Amino acid sequence: MAAPDTKQEIVDAFADMVRSDSLRKVRVATLIDKLGINRNTFYYHFANKYEVALYKFRVDLAFVLASRIDKCDLISAPLNATAPTEMLPYYTHVEIGARTLDFSAFYRALVECVLKDEPFYRKVFAVGEPEFETLFSELYRPAIEADIRFILGGRYLPAPTFDFMATMLVGHLSSILRYALAHPGDADNLLDDRVNPFWNMPYEALVHGLQMHPVNRLRKK
Repeated sequence: MAAPDTKQEIVDAFADMVRSDSLRKVRVATLIDKLGINRNTFYYHFANKYEVALYKFRVDLAFVLASRIDKCDLISAPLNATAPTEMLPYYTHVEIGARTLDFSAFYRALVECVLKDEPFYRKVFAVGEPEFETLFSELYRPAIEADIRFILGGRYLPAPTFDFMATMLVGHLSSILRYALAHPGDADNLLDDRVNPFWNMPYEALVHGLQMHPVNRLRKK
């Protein structure tokens, strides 16, 4: 078994390589050689390089969430398959009314997280990294689907419409981060509620839309 700090050494060396080049061009073989470890040691901790990137994101985000949001409002999940008992916060559930949620603090935490290491995350969230995008989406999709069910409160919504909404909201997370990473100089304004009170707009629109346009079950012909 590897030494206790080997996992973090892998993450740190990997992050340096991504900052210097790109996620796509980083090779596990090169990382292994750089650290002087064998393949089994790497794969004991991670299935692939994209899991390393997601692990770093999870750890970085957990630190920001824990410092910004009440513990009772945080949702945690295992870091990865090799550490099923290592739970870290990655999402929030803040109720502000009947079937109404506030994600303003969560969105701000996401942006703060990636801007703390902008050279790394700009490469990771690049449009040309579909493998990482898939892992990121798989992490948040179940939680966002649970949010939609909470907002629906038992009201009917056809499966294709539900899937559309979930896909749209998951994609919104990536879009927010890509925008923030492309405009790091605007961070002070983006994170200031006095000039940008619109963080929760996607969920406010969802709640309003469901209230204004209830969907009825279609009768079979």
